[in-house]
Amino acid sequence: MPDVLYSDAESAVTVSNNEKEHRYEISVAGETAGHMGYRAIGDRRVLMHTVIYDAYRGRGLSNVLIKGILDFLRVHGNTISNYCPVVERFMRKNPEYIGLVDAKHSGTWVSTSS
Repeated sequence: MPDVLYSDAESAVTVSNNEKEHRYEISVAGETAGHMGYRAIGDRRVLMHTVIYDAYRGRGLSNVLIKGILDFLRVHGNTISNYCPVVERFMRKNPEYIGLVDAKHSGTWVSTSS
């Protein structure tokens, strides 16, 4: 059974870690609505690709999924290497998460500093 990272009873949305499949999943009313693949390298998580299934698009679920993942990783002292453009857009709009990017293994992240 996946570990729950975030749950909102009012909207029936849950973000969980499916370690067996190496992906974070978002569910709505118990139905999987999307996922993000990852690799674990020590305390670093390599974020690969965000997928929201067609029936669930347009609800802002990718933002809920990404926020749930990044909040969980921050609390647990993890860093990330990012290869997902959706995560990059989220972080540019929410710069409080930029500190999670591993300085030596940033993935495709390009710093906005000069």
